[in-house]
Amino acid sequence: MRVREPQPDETKSMNFNDLDRFSLVPPMPPMPADDISGLQILLALRSDAYSAFPRRCLDEPVVKLWAAWKVLVLTCAPDVIRHVMMTHAEDYARLPLGRRVLGPIAGNGLLTSEGALWRRQRRAMAPAFAPRNLSIMARHIMLSIEAACARLAQSCGTEIDMLSELQMLSLEIAASSMFSIESAAFGSELRAMISEYAVSMGRACPSDFLLPDGVPTPMRARRALFRRRWKKLIRSIVAVRREAKHDGDARDLFDLLCEAHGPDQEDLLTDEVGTMIVAGHETTALTLFWMCTLLANSPRWQTIVAKEASSLDLSVEGASASLPKLVFARAVVQETLRLYPPVLAVGRLATRSHDICGTSVPEGSMILVPYWLLHRDPRIWEQPETFNPLRFVDKSETDRFAFLPFGIGPHVCIGAQLAMSEATLAIARLVQKFSISLSADRPILPVGAITTRPDHTPMFILQPREHLQGLAAPSLWTE
Repeated sequence: MRVREPQPDETKSMNFNDLDRFSLVPPMPPMPADDISGLQILLALRSDAYSAFPRRCLDEPVVKLWAAWKVLVLTCAPDVIRHVMMTHAEDYARLPLGRRVLGPIAGNGLLTSEGALWRRQRRAMAPAFAPRNLSIMARHIMLSIEAACARLAQSCGTEIDMLSELQMLSLEIAASSMFSIESAAFGSELRAMISEYAVSMGRACPSDFLLPDGVPTPMRARRALFRRRWKKLIRSIVAVRREAKHDGDARDLFDLLCEAHGPDQEDLLTDEVGTMIVAGHETTALTLFWMCTLLANSPRWQTIVAKEASSLDLSVEGASASLPKLVFARAVVQETLRLYPPVLAVGRLATRSHDICGTSVPEGSMILVPYWLLHRDPRIWEQPETFNPLRFVDKSETDRFAFLPFGIGPHVCIGAQLAMSEATLAIARLVQKFSISLSADRPILPVGAITTRPDHTPMFILQPREHLQGLAAPSLWTE
């Protein structure tokens, strides 16, 4: 990563607006040539979505290509996204790709369902993710974070696999907030299965785009076998939770989901639980990992977040009330989601022929919207390749179609607010407790499949951050 840190004599009169002069530039994989074909893009998606889309997507509102016998349309223009995802959403269906790639894990859950079933599920689950339930979840979140901090404190000064630790933390949060149980009994198997799927069967194949459901392929056979193993594991977790004894006042996400779906929807409940575990575990763990990576390479921002957190009560009981005051921590989360969005791209299928920005789009065309490229558009973002959380601090609201880490439109992520709260509390508490650094200088490149994973597993070194205790929170304008 390229970064120029300020010299000692420069920091004396510096305010927070000066931080953009010392911004970190995280490394990225090279983009393909502009003359890449549609079929080559589909093939590139098999290995890495970050290397699949050409730079011309940033210059042209609509890029129309042929992928074998189908039309492939690429766009990351906010106006086109509004057209496809909102104003004319009824003219576009979800690509079968999503169901084929995510179905083995999500089944008929909210992530993959369509039509009347999806609308019924969305209405049923919405109360579980209402803001009024955030305080319930915050307690579960902080209990898991405190346990992780105690565990990490035992390894201070030594090399730590933070990706593994953060995966364990996010799984503990999911198990606690969803089931009010510990993840020890099933955590290792869950993490192994999710990792197995993400690095192999979770990668899109050209056949996922081009072939109908009835055509058998080796990949579809592998996914079907995985599906059987996955359902067996999730059902065993649900069974453990049902047998557990809880006080009458104990509430968690599982209780809320059971109320939403009723007693006659056991298969659907299983699919929703599997979806929530993956959505709440893997994406949060990777967002925390990328935040730790960015802050390890940007000591100045790490100190800002630590100072802010040091003045707040992030205990199990006080974290919920302190959450709105974590302005800089939240900005770091948002900037990390901009650079490494959990949803790399979204696809739609045109259900009728029409024009988009003067480009004819025939019925059956595949539309791909690379959100990660939208987040790096220089027409929208100043110095888009840099890590600069200030762009989310005390600034005017970003165009709602320019920043889409959780998607947009009717299918926007139902757990977005919970995910933001979890990531904000976790990074604030981690940086409040520890100084985070990397043990080596090797660049860490993102690899895009289902989620954004690192190209290798770097080692981190943590040290206690006791010297910041009791310091005043930073002001936006003064050091």
